[in-house]
Amino acid sequence: MTKKGLSRAQLCMLFCAFQVVLLIYAVFFLHPYYASNDEFTLSAIASGAYGGDTWYFIYIHSAFGWILKAFYALLPNVNCYTLVMYALIFLSVTAIGFTWIRKNGRVGTILAFMLALASLSPLYVEFQYTKTAAIVTAAGYVLIFGAEKKRHTLTGIVFLLLGSWIRFEAFGMVSIVAFGLWLARAFRFFVKKEYDWKRFLLRDCMPFFAAFALVFGSIALENVIVYTPGSVAAHYKEYDTARQQLLDYGVPEWEEYQEEYEALGLTRTDVLNLENWLIADSDRYTAEVFRAIIAFRQERPFQWEYLLDYLIILAKKPLFILSALLLLLWLFPPRTLRERKNRIAVLWPFVALLGIYLYFIKIYRVLPIVVTACLLGVLVFSWTAAGEELAERFPEQLTGRRFVRAGLIGAALTCVICVRMLVTPAFRTAVQQSEESLAYRELYDTITEDKDIYYVFDPITNNGVELGYSIFEKLPEGYLTNVFTLGGWETESPQVSENLAQYEQWNLMKSLYLSDRSVLISENLLEHLLIHIDDTYDGLFLTYSKVGEIGDFDLYTLNYTMQNLEETEEYTASIDTTYTAENERYDVFEATVNMSPEELEGKSVFLWMESVESGKVRMYQGVWQQQDENGLCSLLYDTELADTDQVKFTIPKMSYPLDDRYKVHIVIREDTDGTKIATENHLYE
Repeated sequence: MTKKGLSRAQLCMLFCAFQVVLLIYAVFFLHPYYASNDEFTLSAIASGAYGGDTWYFIYIHSAFGWILKAFYALLPNVNCYTLVMYALIFLSVTAIGFTWIRKNGRVGTILAFMLALASLSPLYVEFQYTKTAAIVTAAGYVLIFGAEKKRHTLTGIVFLLLGSWIRFEAFGMVSIVAFGLWLARAFRFFVKKEYDWKRFLLRDCMPFFAAFALVFGSIALENVIVYTPGSVAAHYKEYDTARQQLLDYGVPEWEEYQEEYEALGLTRTDVLNLENWLIADSDRYTAEVFRAIIAFRQERPFQWEYLLDYLIILAKKPLFILSALLLLLWLFPPRTLRERKNRIAVLWPFVALLGIYLYFIKIYRVLPIVVTACLLGVLVFSWTAAGEELAERFPEQLTGRRFVRAGLIGAALTCVICVRMLVTPAFRTAVQQSEESLAYRELYDTITEDKDIYYVFDPITNNGVELGYSIFEKLPEGYLTNVFTLGGWETESPQVSENLAQYEQWNLMKSLYLSDRSVLISENLLEHLLIHIDDTYDGLFLTYSKVGEIGDFDLYTLNYTMQNLEETEEYTASIDTTYTAENERYDVFEATVNMSPEELEGKSVFLWMESVESGKVRMYQGVWQQQDENGLCSLLYDTELADTDQVKFTIPKMSYPLDDRYKVHIVIREDTDGTKIATENHLYE
């Protein structure tokens, strides 16, 4: 390298080998993970965990779904979703690097190595399809603008098409940032008169006409073939479009629009649910409701205070810092901007970034994933434009050992700026191996063994259930859709609906009170959920009981009214013991039931109490004192476990003792029918 030098082809191969080393480093030392719930959902759908193999995905283009389906047909036991996305990221960064190296020699090589380092964590570690679409789209534009041969242009068009299929919104944002490269070409043609019409149209216009025709043609074709009127896919698209228009923009305040909300039959609790994206009740929160709110919602004033926040956030982003540093290098030594080449192309990405942010400020605070996707485009296109002039200015300085030294300095500078992304994670425990993730994995393994416990709300973080899984791990067959977060709009999707049907469930919220199955729910959402159901569904006795623990997770059941609740004196029960638990947060009552194991098989038990003074009735579910191999007490009596006539109720702390101020019965329930048996209260004798 220092004496004979390397050809550009050899530099390309060196760059490719460097990328392989970085990829190995990222996978084995930086602990990749899914950066959003959406990513986990897409991976689950692709893996067939929500039912059979499908080419239809709720976020990405169906044509890309066919590509994934083909890979799963070849490798059914492998998580092809992650592998295909990783391959596209690798090919995209490689295509950009090769174009820079071929066009700008040693300067392009240094920039390519810095790009590989800077994009390692955002793309391979914080794995998310919006950013994948951004880099694939960016590669398409770089290939077209830097095309030396016809095949490079054709490859660029393919990359643009793939980027739009993965995430059309990311394709659109990156296209806006890339527009400066075309403006620079147009400036050279219209103002500088550097070439003729034929060359301008064929080289600078026709590739984009072809690419956009394919992109929008594929969207139109999907609308005809996939989103046909009356199909489940069309229903979900209509629902999700309305959801985006409302929730992405922001829900109007209850105090400001109370009359309008009440005219729609919505309560303050309903609006609170919308504000917190707790919209799993598909009977309550429909596309029609979303559109009705949009109709009376007024435009809100521009939120200028967000702009300063964005500028501060940008100043801390490694991708932006690297883009700004190269901009300063491009400006050095100081001279008038008019003398700079490609000034439109170099400066446009920063102007476009500001314009995109101003657009989002009107809607809501820009998500970190959107910020990163935009910054990837800014870095790629500003470096593409600046690299050409830097290659003209510094060829003499970048020879022999100077080239190696400059490359090492660039790599070291990138690593220092990206130290939190490239170094710090290597010394942390993988998120999949964290205490929370292992606890969740144990929980999932337990509840999938026993289908009577299968609801999970708000587990761990807003990233949801994917924390328990590696991004390279294919989800198990029969993965329970019922394990979900309360706010997920995916609950309306065809995949989730199809999988719910296998468990004879059609509405996730309704199924909470239509079965005996236990509910895992975070305590901060428990009371909120009870209020929501109480406001929405009349005639329900809404209480909750604690029925067990798995690791750090508490298991509750929600309790409700029963059909055909009858009284009998054929059987008797006795409430014998009471005490408090968990720092007096709960009252615990223990009782016995005079029924044989055969009579109790498959039945659940409740504590029925009626206030003598107010007539208010409440029911709390209990557990049979039968423990399975996981240490969980049985919700339904199981004759395969040790026989018992003992039952326990763990309920929120009561205001008064359960004495003669209450009429008390033990209720035995089978399916939806309950029987109140004669009960003696010996608690305070």
